Amino acid sequence: MYICQWSLEIVFGKQKQALDIMKEWGAEKFRSSRFARSKNRVYVGHIGESPSLIIDEYEFEHIEDFTVALTEMGQPQFKKYSDAIAPFIVPASQKWKVFRIIS
Repeated sequence: MYICQWSLEIVFGKQKQALDIMKEWGAEKFRSSRFARSKNRVYVGHIGESPSLIIDEYEFEHIEDFTVALTEMGQPQFKKYSDAIAPFIVPASQKWKVFRIIS
């Protein structure tokens, strides 16, 4: 099992707009990509982390499903979501972290 976390910082005051876009984007991911093989949760900073921090987390059984899912994000139906959220992301703040579950 693998936990794959996409973390990003959002411009101050734009958390709701970014989360709304991510919700729609997530629904499309589960309709038309290998992200459908994962479990998902989204959380934000609260105590000790900025509320501008958003983590979009996926749990995959196989790492290959994650790598295919990322590749599929280049399909045309996903472009509108990445374009919509781009103005809200603090430059250079987004990254993926992948963890292997051992117990």
